[in-house]
Amino acid sequence: MIYTVTLNPSIDYIMRLDDFKFKETNRAKVIELYAGGKGIMVSKLLHNLDVESKNIGFLGGFTGDYIEKSLDEMEILHDFTKIEDNNRINVKLKLDSETEINAPGPDISQQELEDFYEKLSKIKGGIVSFSGSVAKNMDKDIYIEMIKKLSPDTRFTLDTTGDVLLKSLRYHPLLLKPNQAELEEIYGGKFNSKEEIISYIKSTMIPKAENVICSLGSDGAIFVSANNSFYIPIVKGEVINSVGAGDSMVAGFIYAYLNNMSEEDIFKMAVASATATVFSYDMGKKEQINEIFSKLKIINMGENNGN
Repeated sequence: MIYTVTLNPSIDYIMRLDDFKFKETNRAKVIELYAGGKGIMVSKLLHNLDVESKNIGFLGGFTGDYIEKSLDEMEILHDFTKIEDNNRINVKLKLDSETEINAPGPDISQQELEDFYEKLSKIKGGIVSFSGSVAKNMDKDIYIEMIKKLSPDTRFTLDTTGDVLLKSLRYHPLLLKPNQAELEEIYGGKFNSKEEIISYIKSTMIPKAENVICSLGSDGAIFVSANNSFYIPIVKGEVINSVGAGDSMVAGFIYAYLNNMSEEDIFKMAVASATATVFSYDMGKKEQINEIFSKLKIINMGENNGN
């Protein structure tokens, strides 16, 4: 089973406008409501690829009820820990560009946290995907505490930043997925080339992390494992939605990994999944992902030979 952890779920309230003026009444031409949060996004993309997953995390209040109902309608499994507080609502304004206003989320009590830890400790085998912001009264190190609760035969992916990413290495993640800016924050400077990024990943993260995918934004993405380094340039197309692209990349990786694809194809499926979401109003669909997959150009950046 695949478990996707969403510590801070949301309702994503999207308003599409032709124009926006401060200090005036603005009217949206279209509104959309989605169950949000990075783990939920991973599950939605996996669902589109016909892979069953189960959402875990924290749900509460009327917003939690809406998120739960939304997942039920999509036939996505969930086993959330119930909380007293309401889940958050994030507002996303979409004009020619996107502006997001993300709420901090609920407070989680110690008992609610312990109840969640109990669920984690009962997971045996499979893959757990950790990603996204944490509740406002939690420290980011909470991810490390959660990873410690997993059984030795359970693999995990982690999409986070800073010291938490580095601390996770001692637990041998299946996948880390930083972007370039997040890597540069850890590195303490700017990278001047893709080769520098690959060298840094190899020297600091591999082989403790089995795989690392680094998004370069408009410049594409890089994949590094103990054996290989690859680069895929960005695919040109109409950018409709950037929300969930990174989560789609994680989901595409998990899908390909479960299907025993080669490292080249694992990386291509991750990039194709992210790209399909960028070209969609919600999450990328399977047919679109497969079409993009067939068109991707992958560049071998050199064998790593286990070093």
